[in-house]
Amino acid sequence: MQEGYLWYELIDGVKGEKGDKGDKGDPGDPGAPGAKGNDGAPGAKGDKGDTGNQGLQGVQGNPGNDGAAGAKGDKGDTGNQGIQGNPGAKGDTGDQGIQGIQGVPGTSNFCINVQALTSSPADSATIYFGTLPKVPVSTGGQSKIYIRQACTLKKVEIYCYSGTAGTAEAWSLYVRKNNTTDTLIATLSVSVSERIFTNAGLNIALVSGDYIEIKAVNPLWATNPLTTIFGGYLYFE
Repeated sequence: MQEGYLWYELIDGVKGEKGDKGDKGDPGDPGAPGAKGNDGAPGAKGDKGDTGNQGLQGVQGNPGNDGAAGAKGDKGDTGNQGIQGNPGAKGDTGDQGIQGIQGVPGTSNFCINVQALTSSPADSATIYFGTLPKVPVSTGGQSKIYIRQACTLKKVEIYCYSGTAGTAEAWSLYVRKNNTTDTLIATLSVSVSERIFTNAGLNIALVSGDYIEIKAVNPLWATNPLTTIFGGYLYFE
């Protein structure tokens, strides 16, 4: 057996009991920094931040150069009517004008038309008509033409047309005033369809409130006129 080997066995044989735990040693010095790690993966997109405060107004820029004139636009629609303005102050009274030349006095001449609807005159009847569009009636005071100013009836012209002329017995028309006084217009004794009763020489004085009618006195005809219609006018001064 070699000498070294024997020494080892002798030392192993004399190993004592385990000693008590020693005191904790002082901390060691910091180690050197490790190598830089790889970049991490991008994080998720964050929420939208609150609106920031309004920034300060910037300095006004210099005016730009005038641009070229644009094409003429279409005519605009008519605007709404404006609000009526307040009345202006009343002007001063003007000087009195020169008096004009006196005018020629006016006249009060006028006409009134008369009429009657179609009828067939009866023998020996007395009939009346005025301005109303109706057939003649046999009672006075129902076809009144009222007079509204003082005047004089100067002329009457009554046109009478019959579809059948009838015979030539005397037929008379009158102006009847206030259903009491008669003035003859004309008496015709003709056998024609057109009979014109006219009188330009009348002078019947009237006042406001009087009334007149046209009165016809029919004869006893051998052959009566048929489908007869009256129309005409009265002329007043």
